Amino acid sequence: MQNNSLDNANKYSDSELVALINKGEYAYFQLLINRYMPYIISLASRYSAGGFDTDDFIQEGVVAIFSAVKVFNGEKASFKTFVKLCIKRAMYSAFLRATGSAKHVPDDLILPIDDVDIADANSPETILIAKESYTDLEKDIKKQLSKLEYQVLCEFLLGKSYAQIADALSLSTKSVDNALKRIRQKIKQ
Repeated sequence: MQNNSLDNANKYSDSELVALINKGEYAYFQLLINRYMPYIISLASRYSAGGFDTDDFIQEGVVAIFSAVKVFNGEKASFKTFVKLCIKRAMYSAFLRATGSAKHVPDDLILPIDDVDIADANSPETILIAKESYTDLEKDIKKQLSKLEYQVLCEFLLGKSYAQIADALSLSTKSVDNALKRIRQKIKQ
């Protein structure tokens, strides 16, 4: 890919960027992160007001963008609507894991499921496209991370806490924290 293409990338819509990323043009992923980072930071600051680490929620938001790109098909909603819902849900889930309950969740973060129009993710075509996109993205991530970092990321994406990851991989929680910090830095690049 030419740098010239990236210089003009702001002319692309979110859906066009998602299509490019799903075709293997992973350099465009940073543009999506940049577009939604103000939203992620705003949402993360609401959770961190309760004494939680803002960086953890920002990381959840970035991972939610990865997931949204992987499954988005654009038939029932815009990418903007879909990704914001994914980000909210990811941060809400992280909040629940951190607190162990659904107490003290700001009302504006709760969205009734009946109000959400999510595309059919069970169609064979959607499943095949998602698997192919996921496989390509996984290969790219694997190339960027060390073996340990990749193992930590896999455990983290399963929703495990730092302590659970440390136990599963026979590491200290500090080693898990350091690995996740390195992963964040590599993902940002």
